[in-house]
Amino acid sequence: MAKTLFQLIIAVSVLASISLLTVNAFADTGCRRDCEAPTLGVTYEGKRLVEKGLIIDGKSFDVDELTQTLPTTKVRTGDLVKMRLVAFENSGAGYLQDVSLSIGDYADDRHVNILATMSFKQRFDAILKEPLLQDSDVSKTSVVTDPNGILKDVAIKTTEIDSYRTAIDISFKVTKPTAVSDIIVQTMDAKRNTRTNVFFDALVVTGDPIIEKKQPPPVQKVLAPLKQMKKSPSQVECREGFELVIRSATGAPACVSTYTAELLRDRGMVAAR
Repeated sequence: MAKTLFQLIIAVSVLASISLLTVNAFADTGCRRDCEAPTLGVTYEGKRLVEKGLIIDGKSFDVDELTQTLPTTKVRTGDLVKMRLVAFENSGAGYLQDVSLSIGDYADDRHVNILATMSFKQRFDAILKEPLLQDSDVSKTSVVTDPNGILKDVAIKTTEIDSYRTAIDISFKVTKPTAVSDIIVQTMDAKRNTRTNVFFDALVVTGDPIIEKKQPPPVQKVLAPLKQMKKSPSQVECREGFELVIRSATGAPACVSTYTAELLRDRGMVAAR
């Protein structure tokens, strides 16, 4: 009886060890600390951390999936578009490194046509082992990539809502009409964990292209030769298209066309230069 009880205890211990090893094997994903990228809504396990993580011109949306289709926001060229992203970073708001918002067409990761991108970035110079002191080695920048020249008046502002959530306010105007476009948002933390959210059919821009008028160069104001008498005759300035000549008889300067200057030289009425 004692032998049978002893064998039963050994068997239970072995099974418990195998079970523990199995659990540990499945639990060990290679992540020792922070493997969760910043989120606009829920974690990879579906836990909600942000309410209304995307706002477009006052319309709020919960971010539930990595890809979702939104009611299309319609704007016209020249209208000011306002968007707000709310990003939750589980290591703390100070560890949010990069949030970019792109306008384009997303089919899959290999087939993406980006028209323009607006980004908020923080550069981390140190190896992040301890929480950073405020502004200790972090520099915040805004970057706009607009190869098609469709954006103007871009402004990006960030606000820490609490210890973990950051609001990124982005405003801009679109200068050219676009077909119904997707909005692609990518977030990254200081550990380089990244997450991409795609909002299909989120924006369409109608209207005529806005063409910026180039200002003509300022007209150089040049005084008439007689009003420049304080200068020596050879230092008198002429307007564009005119040439300075010195009359042989009087030594007086004059501004004449190139054709007239040649005639006067041929007749010996002006000094040769």
